[in-house]
Amino acid sequence: MINEKFTLQQKKLIEKAIKRLEGEVKENKKYLEIGSSNEDNALEFEAFEERSALTKSAQKDLKELKDALKRIDEGKYGICTIGGEEIEAGRLKAYPAAKTCVTHAKNR
Repeated sequence: MINEKFTLQQKKLIEKAIKRLEGEVKENKKYLEIGSSNEDNALEFEAFEERSALTKSAQKDLKELKDALKRIDEGKYGICTIGGEEIEAGRLKAYPAAKTCVTHAKNR
């Protein structure tokens, strides 16, 4: 059962994760210096592509976590957005941004 204490613990975890991800996004968005050789440039381009992928993933995670904070503020955290039933506490512990119960997550 989801209670207020659990929800507050989750909120703290979510806020901490948001802060960490925002730092990652900021760090990954820094421009790399262009090297003086084609080999340097190729390595930097590869690093840029990797950082771009990481940034995109972190931005997706940030949106999901911010949406979870919004559900907490609205009193809707832990309620499946599809069926309206309570989301399992274990699922929320493993994935704090979960917006569906296990049953509906499997059907997506």
